Order: sequence, then structure tokens, then C-alpha cells
Amino acid sequence: MSHATLRALTVPAPALPHHHRPHLYSRPVRMSDLDPMNHVNNVRLLEMIQDAHVDLFYLQRGHPGQPGQPGGQAVRVRVIYARHELDYTEALDLRPEPAVISTTVSTVRRSSFELTSRITRGDQVFCTCVSTCVAYDPAARRTRRLEDEELAVLARHATCDCLPSA
Repeated sequence: MSHATLRALTVPAPALPHHHRPHLYSRPVRMSDLDPMNHVNNVRLLEMIQDAHVDLFYLQRGHPGQPGQPGGQAVRVRVIYARHELDYTEALDLRPEPAVISTTVSTVRRSSFELTSRITRGDQVFCTCVSTCVAYDPAARRTRRLEDEELAVLARHATCDCLPSA
């Protein structure tokens, strides 16, 4: 897949309702997260962000079609990561308060989307990450279009008023 394909044109859709908000994931800092300077290792920061993404897409209650909800099986957003861009702003250390990972959907295209995640504690921002996710069909070994059910999950946390055109 070429880089140009990832930058496909987004088409504005009707405005999204204002109840869309960030997905929040709380995680304590563990001793195993620390480097020799007693700061959270950069690789661990990315793992914390990916844990928040797993919670957002697979573990949250109330997704359309989730077991126990009308419609039967859970919607599984089937994607691969194409890129992570991380900006480390402060060292995260061991404290009793957990870190909070706030994630929003910042861009949606026909077969990809971007997530913006911030690791914070109170007003302090430790890391910001923009992750590009691409819908992927492992059987065909190629990208695919995002399905309507996947777009519905993304719309819950979208900060943009854009959805791909049909």
C-alpha cells in the first residue's frame, strides 16, 4: 500500500452529536514500567497507549452488537498499526495516582483512521501519540474499507465531523 493511499481525501459528513467525548483509560504505574532513572520507559508508554486502544475497541460495554446487547456478537475493529508518532513532554514517575490515557478519533478515511492519545496525570501531559490505524483483511492480505459497524464505534469518540463517502 502506498503512502499516498493513506492520505485519501476525507469527505465531510453531517455534524456529529456533541455527546462524543474522549475514551478514558486509567492505569497505575508499576515498578516494572520504570527505567534505571525511575521514570516510565518510553516503550512502556507506548504499551500503555496500546492497552487503552484495546480497552476502547474490544473491552468497553455498550458497543453495538456486543454480547449481552441487542444484535449478538461484538463489533471488532480489525486494524493494524501503520504508524505511531510520539512526543514525550515530561518524565512519568511512580506515584499512587494512576496515569490516565485519553484517546480521541481525530481523522477517519475510507480504510484508515487516526487516534490521538495523551498520557496525563491531572493537568500534566507526559506523552502525546498520534496512531494511524489501517483496516486490514488478513485472509486477502490487503487493506479493506472500514465497515459501518466499525465507523459507528469510531464516531463515539470522534473529534472531527468527517466520515468517508460511500
